[in-house]
Amino acid sequence: MKNIIRKIKRNSSKKNTRADYIQVSYFNFSEGALPGWAPRKYRESTPKQKRLNAKKAKRYFEALVEANFKGNRDLVVHPTFSEDNYPESEEQAHKLVKNWIARLNYRRKKLGLPNCKYIIVFEKSPRGRMHFHVLMDGQLSREEVENKWQLGYCNADRLRSDPKIGLQKIISYLSKGGETDEKNSKRWISSKGLIKPWVSCSKNTKISRKRFEVLKSIPEDSELLRVTIERDNPGYELQDVERSVSEETGQMYLFCRMRLKKVEKKKGPENGRGRRNNTR
Repeated sequence: MKNIIRKIKRNSSKKNTRADYIQVSYFNFSEGALPGWAPRKYRESTPKQKRLNAKKAKRYFEALVEANFKGNRDLVVHPTFSEDNYPESEEQAHKLVKNWIARLNYRRKKLGLPNCKYIIVFEKSPRGRMHFHVLMDGQLSREEVENKWQLGYCNADRLRSDPKIGLQKIISYLSKGGETDEKNSKRWISSKGLIKPWVSCSKNTKISRKRFEVLKSIPEDSELLRVTIERDNPGYELQDVERSVSEETGQMYLFCRMRLKKVEKKKGPENGRGRRNNTR
């Protein structure tokens, strides 16, 4: 068997379209281990939280958020329960949240808008108190979203997307902690019709086995690592790299977050470039 470097790319976009944000994984692969294997593309289904470890779930969550919420106009909402309205169980909390979504959708229908697009993150604090956060499209005003809650305090803010790291700050905040402590558990649900991240597999990487072994041992902020990864993914710039160990093979692999490079528009004569000096 011939060992090659295999690349798997998760795209935060509609199927077969170029994504603003991608996750790229590199690992050793024995060609011939899977007879008839060939590069393929397929749609990735939403992972079930109980069957996957927290790291995989968090990475999928990142890709799902990046595919559906771009910041600026969209909202991040933080509703809380007042003491008088605090739910007696998780089931009741979920029901109250769903009722709130139903009220929002009823209002949107009156305004000729489609049902809201959302991801709801349920969280339980170390003391066991339930609360949640919501990413939502911004077609309704912040005031209406807050007023429809009616069960306590509610704050809705505009999402802020960083040019270099996108929504990673809010993603990290929403997925912080709770991975191993059952008392501080965290789960999320999403609306129908969201763009699902899709995955492409390829063995046509430009990274050799020898170079891959070097990349696994050098610092994550190494210029060689950045240049090598970006050269293998034209048009994208490296955001960060994680070294992880595969649960299936026990081997180390590279997990890279990348973002599409912003192309600056060239200035024409009307913007000052090439302008002639008419002063005599």
